[in-house]
Amino acid sequence: MKAKVIVHNHWDREWFATEDITSSWLKEVFIKVKDLCEKNPQFTYVMDGQTAVIEDLLIANPELGEDLRKLVETGRILIGPYYIQIDWRIPGESAILKNLELGVKEAERFGKCMKVGWLLDNFGHVSQEPQIHRLFGINKVFLWRGVSFPEDNISQEFIWKGSDGSAVQAIFLIGGYRNLYNLKETRDIADKRLKHEIKKLEKFSKSDEILLLDGYDIDLSPEDPSEYVNVELATPESFPEKFPNNVSVLFGELLSGRYACTFPGTLSTRVYLKLESDLVEKLLKTNDLLSVLNGEDVQEVLWRDFLKTLAHDNICGVCVDKVHENMDRTYRRLYFYLKGSIEEKMKKLASKSNLEKGLYVFSLSPFDYDHWYCDGERTLPLKTSGVGFFKVVSLDEREESEKELSWKNDYYEAYFEKDGVLVLNGKRLGILKLFEEKGDTYTTSTEETDFSVSLKKIGIILRTSRSMVVEMERIVDSHSSHIETRERIIFDETPLVKWNVTLITKGKNYKLSIIYETGQGKILSKMPFDVVERAKEDDYLLPEVLPENLRGILLAARETGAVREFPFQGFIALYDGKFARSILAQGLREYWVEEGKVNVTLVRSVEWIAKDVKNRIGDAGPLMYVPGAKCEGTFSVKLAFMEIPFHPRSKEFFRWYSLFENPPLLLDVKAGGNEKEGVFFKSELPWIGVKDRDFLWVYNPYLEEVDGTKPLQISSRRVHVLSKKEGRSNVFFLNFPKFPVLNITSKPEEDVLNTLKDMISKLDEEISELAKETDPKSVHRYLSLTRTKKEIELSLLYLQDVKEKARELNEFRMRRRTYDYVLELLESEEKA
Repeated sequence: MKAKVIVHNHWDREWFATEDITSSWLKEVFIKVKDLCEKNPQFTYVMDGQTAVIEDLLIANPELGEDLRKLVETGRILIGPYYIQIDWRIPGESAILKNLELGVKEAERFGKCMKVGWLLDNFGHVSQEPQIHRLFGINKVFLWRGVSFPEDNISQEFIWKGSDGSAVQAIFLIGGYRNLYNLKETRDIADKRLKHEIKKLEKFSKSDEILLLDGYDIDLSPEDPSEYVNVELATPESFPEKFPNNVSVLFGELLSGRYACTFPGTLSTRVYLKLESDLVEKLLKTNDLLSVLNGEDVQEVLWRDFLKTLAHDNICGVCVDKVHENMDRTYRRLYFYLKGSIEEKMKKLASKSNLEKGLYVFSLSPFDYDHWYCDGERTLPLKTSGVGFFKVVSLDEREESEKELSWKNDYYEAYFEKDGVLVLNGKRLGILKLFEEKGDTYTTSTEETDFSVSLKKIGIILRTSRSMVVEMERIVDSHSSHIETRERIIFDETPLVKWNVTLITKGKNYKLSIIYETGQGKILSKMPFDVVERAKEDDYLLPEVLPENLRGILLAARETGAVREFPFQGFIALYDGKFARSILAQGLREYWVEEGKVNVTLVRSVEWIAKDVKNRIGDAGPLMYVPGAKCEGTFSVKLAFMEIPFHPRSKEFFRWYSLFENPPLLLDVKAGGNEKEGVFFKSELPWIGVKDRDFLWVYNPYLEEVDGTKPLQISSRRVHVLSKKEGRSNVFFLNFPKFPVLNITSKPEEDVLNTLKDMISKLDEEISELAKETDPKSVHRYLSLTRTKKEIELSLLYLQDVKEKARELNEFRMRRRTYDYVLELLESEEKA
């Protein structure tokens, strides 16, 4: 059995410190790596699979560019294939593809791209990752979180098959990604550590090779392990020398927290960031489309700024407040720039299309529609046949005097109950429920609580023969929170009941959901490039006390008990074999199902990055107070409810989902042409981004093959590009999407600050007693307590001497993690 070591660095650009701080450390890391490469011709270094870190290094230190290029070209420093280490569950399809496109392109520009998926710390994996990687020539991935083997028949090597059947070779890092880290500090027992790790892991290898990793989060002191132990260095591309044949096959999503946490609470942490991100990604996608239709290059630099916000710690909301305040500013800046850019590009496109003067919709959906449609302010005949301009003959402006709070069309009958709950075809929906939240940014842990929901007012603000708009205000109160809602519910001739909610929130430690009492059925969740079927909960988790065969191996945080919160993107549907009843949502990412009720989380309020939480064993992140995670402020959510007699993987279902997800833009065109429409793209397959100047990315979400594209296959289709010279026209948007967040406050409470100061004083007492001890258990305890103290100090002093405190915290985090393995080694020796 041969042991090999990959030396690497998992670089969290932003987490307990902002990017400007962490980037200032990159030069010293590079200089040390360069020195190690010069000393040992066999030394190689994996720079976390993300090229954004290389950009950060060269922006501050352009003089290092030539040395970097030489090391990359010769395979000494391995970079790519991603631009940033995204969270795969939260960003949309466009961003996922763009992340790989830019990552591969940038790595090749710097010299060479590592054609291996390097997924050390992402919080779970979506079902289509194998196909996505293969689209970019990647046939092997290394990963840790999310993996779960039936009956714990664990193997280091396995085959991962995506939902479309695409397969990649996979290496499971069962021992984590830092199990041979920091040998220089424990050089007196370095050989003993190596032999111990080999003994623990050899039973899981089918290739007769054992993979160990020397590296950690934001490792500022890289080392060459061959200086301390007799071991062979390897690269992700060379490990294993021969991939074994007799391996397990895992299918689809990898979201399990059985062996290492996937932190499902991050799906609803700082939900306002998810809402902002979702809108900006849609605008980027629209901006790219208009660029291509006008024969222009896409604005790649905008994607770079956006993708950096999708790093797993960032978009998951588990960073210090300063990081997320910067993210909010980035989203606002991109939003206003894109609004102006889209307006200018739409003017050019309208001129090239030779449109006559009048009112138009610009349809972003490739499907046909012929219905009266209401956007909440106006009702229009939506007659479209693909992506493009379609003239609106007239609006429905004949208001009716009917005041009955009910509506009926070809798809449903609906009426409001006295408390504001809507009954749709006999099923209640729009129910608000509040829970007490005892979790942190990583993990949701809710309990039932006393709360009240009161209807402040409800009434019709618009009613025509083809639409009705109802406005409603509700108040949700509990001992720890006060939430006011401003809700606009829109009825028209489509099967969608559009439900726009503005939340004004105050308080802390709660979770608010909106409920659709769908009844029983298969649970089908829209995810990137797929619609997946899931159970109500995942209870295939390990107990708090590990079984003997896994003790000493699983040292990271794990989920225990049962997980019921799952990700979705766009809709969650229950299908009973005849009807699909769905909640559709833009930007929201968390749902759970219980007793025939679908819950979608509207907002979750917590105060700590990490703390002790029920149903999670182990260390998740720093103990840092983050008042911004309370989500106090005002933000808007766009939802819809729908019941139709079609499977969620049918064309008819996606036709209406596409209309909700990409609503038509209403334009007032001032021009002198003679055309009444301009169609640029028509397909039964949803388009999800621009591939290049002439093609759009599409995929087939259906149960049957369409236009030569197999179910769940990702492919591309040509788009019609206009080459005409542009004339003169003015275009005014009547319903451009508004930025979803008005303000988020993050003021700390005085009593909490005093509590933090008291915690530091108590920690100081125990730390001083341990400072002179030298036995490993005391050193481990000393480092743990000192790390906690630094975390709390950073919470208090973040706006003061933040750089120094962040550096001190990082050093203690790194040293303390080493002693996890030292302590486990000694304990195993004691038992023996």
